[in-house]
Amino acid sequence: TLDKSLEILRFDAGYLRILEPGTGNLVIRAARGLTSPEYLSRIVSIDSGRRNAARIIFETCEPYISSDIRKDPIFKYRTMERAGLISAVWVPVVSKNRVLGVMVIGSRKLHKFSKREISLLKAFGSQLGAAVENAQLYDEVSKSKAYIENLVENAGDAIVSTDREDRILTWNHGAEVIFGYGKEEAIGKNLAMLLPSGQLRELEEIRNKVQLAGLLRNLEVRRKRKDGAIIDVALAVSPIKDKDDNVIGFLYLAKDITEKMRYEHRLRELDKMKSDFVSNVSHELRTPLTSIKGSVDNMIDGITGPLNEKQNRYLTRIKSNADRLTRLINNILDLSRIEAGRIDLKPATLALVPLAQEVTESIRPVAVEKLISLEVVSPDADPTAWADRDKITQVLTNLVGNAVKFTPSHGRVRVAIERNGAQWMKISVTDTGPGIPSEETGKIFDRFYQIAQAEKQKAKGTGLGLAISKTLVEMHGGKIWLESGTGRGSTFSFTLPARQPLQTEATAD
Repeated sequence: TLDKSLEILRFDAGYLRILEPGTGNLVIRAARGLTSPEYLSRIVSIDSGRRNAARIIFETCEPYISSDIRKDPIFKYRTMERAGLISAVWVPVVSKNRVLGVMVIGSRKLHKFSKREISLLKAFGSQLGAAVENAQLYDEVSKSKAYIENLVENAGDAIVSTDREDRILTWNHGAEVIFGYGKEEAIGKNLAMLLPSGQLRELEEIRNKVQLAGLLRNLEVRRKRKDGAIIDVALAVSPIKDKDDNVIGFLYLAKDITEKMRYEHRLRELDKMKSDFVSNVSHELRTPLTSIKGSVDNMIDGITGPLNEKQNRYLTRIKSNADRLTRLINNILDLSRIEAGRIDLKPATLALVPLAQEVTESIRPVAVEKLISLEVVSPDADPTAWADRDKITQVLTNLVGNAVKFTPSHGRVRVAIERNGAQWMKISVTDTGPGIPSEETGKIFDRFYQIAQAEKQKAKGTGLGLAISKTLVEMHGGKIWLESGTGRGSTFSFTLPARQPLQTEATAD
């Protein structure tokens, strides 16, 4: 375009300066009729404080015409004059209303530029702009393509693409490492070579799912290496589409998780061994403990003969610790059954006020000893829920017992029962204890977690009661939560279904 401009308009010299992205500098990309090293090597900035022709072009997007450079104050450095030019015009190189550079056409003799010449040069500037933008886009695409290819090739995971018939089109270094086949061995082969025997239909099933869902993630499958070893692989699959949105192939991202699966299997084995051990030990402890408790109860009741005050005090202490140990064993056994999935619910319509009163009465002796007020309140006359009586008794006993344990003398503990929308009942246990710091509320339902306040009050428990309560409530479809803060008491609330869920009846064929 620069040559065409000089040829058609019969000018002596010209050059093209293009803006370097992100720099504000204009560098010469083409020059004709100019040989001055000083001029050709010079970099022009549109961000400099000095007003020059290039800066005017970028500000106005209009040509700048100088019929006599020698008299134009903008050219005080006379570099163009020293290059032999007397008249010149600066034309914006434009694409989509964006100035990309400047084309300069000059004459070595005095020349008055006509409207026709300016119009032609503006048209040439637009043509150049389109060409420059295309070249820049192509350069960006080439760089992006090279960057992506480098990422793919050096990724630790296997990245493989296939056509619709499962022929392998690309095979990166990660695929070579995971599956053992070199790129030359894999390209053009069918992806089925990675399938263990008996799994040939799996590829077709994956393809069908991908075409329906668009993307499959976190598939755990088994694949065969070149050496015949079977490995566990985490797979993600996405479709490759053409411009008309037709699926023309598939992209597979695979990660070798063989070691991870081996560790998880071993952890499950160890966890089962731990659960079995805890369960067996707990059962073994409970048998002699039951015998000890029975004997102590008989002695306290006077069945074995009269007791003096000191004997009665010691036996009462033994009974208290035996009861505490029994609760610990029961909690451990409950947790073991929960982890093994061996706890079943037997829900029925459950009257909540009588249940809450029964629980509070069982704990009242401790509350009376600490001068703590203990009450059950409900705005409804006879609130009911659909729940397992034994399990909810256990939950409520844990919550009320904790409230009494951590509430100081002359405090209050209240159990409130109310509706929570049309489908749920809410049971809340509120105390006037020291409260639980906000940084601990997120951990309070974790297994074995002990709040700092328990240490201060020497009121440590097993750290299992709230974890078990949370699981039992969630098994009913409800949720449990805490509202508390240092110095303002605590409220533990949980929800239960207000009535039996509707059962979906199977339609007869």
